[in-house]
Amino acid sequence: MNTAPFAEVAVNAGHPARAAFTYSVPEGMAVAVGQAVFVPFGQRILQGVVLSLTGESTVPGTRPISAVASDAPVLSETHAALVRWMSDYYLAPLWDCVATCLPPGYGQKPVTMVSPVEVPPLLPVDPRDHKILAYIAAHGRVPLDELQEAVGGITRARLQRLQDAGHLSVAEGLLRPSARAKLQRRLGLSRSGEDALARAAELEVGAPRSVAARVLRLLAADGDAPLAAAREAGATPHHIQALVEEGWVKEYTARVERHPLAGRIFPPKPAPRLTAEQELAVQAIAAKPGVYLLHGVTGSGKTEVYMELVERALAAGKGAIVLVPEISLTPQAVRRYGERFGNTLAVVHSALGIGERFDQWEAIRNGDLHLVVGSRSALFAPVPELGLVVIDEEHEWTYKQVDPAPRYHARETARELCRLAGATLVLGSATPDVVTYHDSERGVIGRVELESRVAPGVDGDAGVGQMPTITVVDMREELKSGNRSVFSFALRRAIRGALAAGEQSILFVNRRGAARFLLCRDCGYVPQCPSCEIVMGLDEHARATPQLRCHHCGRSRRLEEHCPRCHGPRYRPFGVGTQRIETFARQEFPGARVARWDSDVAGRKGSHERMVEALESREIDILVGTQMLAKGLDLPQMMVVGVVDADVGLSLPDYHAHERSFQLLSQVAGRAGRRDRPGTVIIQTYEPEAAPIQCAAAGDFRAFYEHEIAHRRRAGYPPFTRLVRLIYQHRNHEHGLEEASRVATDLRTRRDAAGRAEPDILGPSLAFIPRIRGRTRWQLLLRGRNPVTLLAPTTLGEGWSIDVDPASLL
Repeated sequence: MNTAPFAEVAVNAGHPARAAFTYSVPEGMAVAVGQAVFVPFGQRILQGVVLSLTGESTVPGTRPISAVASDAPVLSETHAALVRWMSDYYLAPLWDCVATCLPPGYGQKPVTMVSPVEVPPLLPVDPRDHKILAYIAAHGRVPLDELQEAVGGITRARLQRLQDAGHLSVAEGLLRPSARAKLQRRLGLSRSGEDALARAAELEVGAPRSVAARVLRLLAADGDAPLAAAREAGATPHHIQALVEEGWVKEYTARVERHPLAGRIFPPKPAPRLTAEQELAVQAIAAKPGVYLLHGVTGSGKTEVYMELVERALAAGKGAIVLVPEISLTPQAVRRYGERFGNTLAVVHSALGIGERFDQWEAIRNGDLHLVVGSRSALFAPVPELGLVVIDEEHEWTYKQVDPAPRYHARETARELCRLAGATLVLGSATPDVVTYHDSERGVIGRVELESRVAPGVDGDAGVGQMPTITVVDMREELKSGNRSVFSFALRRAIRGALAAGEQSILFVNRRGAARFLLCRDCGYVPQCPSCEIVMGLDEHARATPQLRCHHCGRSRRLEEHCPRCHGPRYRPFGVGTQRIETFARQEFPGARVARWDSDVAGRKGSHERMVEALESREIDILVGTQMLAKGLDLPQMMVVGVVDADVGLSLPDYHAHERSFQLLSQVAGRAGRRDRPGTVIIQTYEPEAAPIQCAAAGDFRAFYEHEIAHRRRAGYPPFTRLVRLIYQHRNHEHGLEEASRVATDLRTRRDAAGRAEPDILGPSLAFIPRIRGRTRWQLLLRGRNPVTLLAPTTLGEGWSIDVDPASLL
């Protein structure tokens, strides 16, 4: 323990402070970095975590820490440094960053409790005071939030006046943690099982239905049992006490582990022999700690490289974290890693119960489990001696936290975590993020290539697999030939062939942005903003004539009745959803077993596991779904992939639109085949000449990268600049515009006063989704080499959110 006289503490104060607070360490109190403490904050005692210790303070009259709240630190020194970096980099409240690393449910929020008095004085005159007193008289001691919701119109001044008059009492406190260890009362034998059975037989001679005999037989069979099981056998407290006094039974409390893999058995599976290409990749990454891009085509065996690196890390006494982009991928990932590392495997993701996550956190911190597999939040697992972090499908936007704060990106945060821990970071993808690939081009990070698909061979050897055959179908020609179906002739033929062969098919629907953009069915024209070079969306909230609007800079124009390019009449909103495609598939392919997999049907616990099991057991012939289908699923019988509407994602008003479309098309195409037989991919589009579609069809990432990086250099988008997105939400439309304009003016004034030419400050404009839960959303966008420096000293008021390096502008 460090005995430095001062501590920098992150405090759970319920406000967006980005700084730690300085407290003195009382004489005789030993505290360590990462330890939870209670500290005075105003008139309250609040929970905090020590982030650093120092020998001096720049703050006069520091107050002392009140008490130590945990025997052992809840944050490592590495994580204490990481949360400060997150707060500075993402301009996020410091405590929110700390909370990402704490045990689930650990944070104790401050709460104001209002209590009645035993002998109240005469009732006050004000009828609003009567309502307050009547409620607490009926409900007793209640949180202020509950009282406010029930009565309304309560101010601190009113409560203080009522307390001064003796009508009630107000106290500050902390809510209990929402998660903690689960304890269970159990019974165990004090003597041998043979003796217990003999005693049970003696009891049954005189009383064949003896409750004590049943309890003894229960314990003789299992060694011990929950107290509840004995009660189910008819035992009362009197029966239990008698057995204890006679020396047959002991009663004790034991902790119950809530393990998400309880009952799961993973038959051990030996490691396959790596291909020469995979072996070279492992050697290159294992040679020196650092950040590496593992760029491999779909089906190239990136997971085998990951597992070999994990095995080496564990053998060296290190821990490892493997991230997958979607909870839907966790079941397959858990099974594959479980077959190889079952005894040391932990699972962390948001779909687990809070008790399961709490127990997994403690088992990881205690060093009982050394390999963590999970989604974005698993990055903050307290792995001792971290040696390796793997981010599979690193390009996925789901690695970016959107709401609430901190709005971190797992990729960038992992780079800092690995730097602090001296660990290796592996970023794997067949379609890397353009910024990541650009870093590898500049030599900022290493790059390792896997250029061949892998197919299982004989005796554990792997052969070269075949890439799918990709066909682009021009839906304009389909219309001209009289096909009004959402399925092209080629897609229908391919699916019927798969059904006849007993194989599976995917119908991929990019539902995001459905019916939000305009498309000419005759020439494929999509309107673009001349200033931002991104697609203009249909402003469905325009009060008068229909409008097209850029959701980036706010530029708008009247919606034309006919296509501006070819003057054709079929210029209308475009988009279709998964439910309609599911219905059409059932109609088009009668007798086929059709299932839908999207966020609407995947919300219940265990739904992902059930869907994967149904696919692997071939209970589904045609699967209709959205982006989650494109993210790493490995299904050997999935031979046909149909992309129903490639144009939807292509035309979203976001500078990422072309990149995301290329990635989705390439990734979903990679689900076809994936063994020794080539699959079939049909891409349906009204814009067959678009670069993302052409490059995805050719399987040419490099060509797409060159096209996209040239566009971004010309338009001034990342990696050549950085972006910060500010959103202000308010119920009143005019007030929202006024506040957003005020902040924009203030930022421009401070920028100009500093003699800076950047960042550009664009807006305010209505966000792409202009209204959520009754609140209008106004957007400002800062673009420059380092726009964070202009915002860092700024404190935005309530209703504002800050998103540094946003993954989307929608």
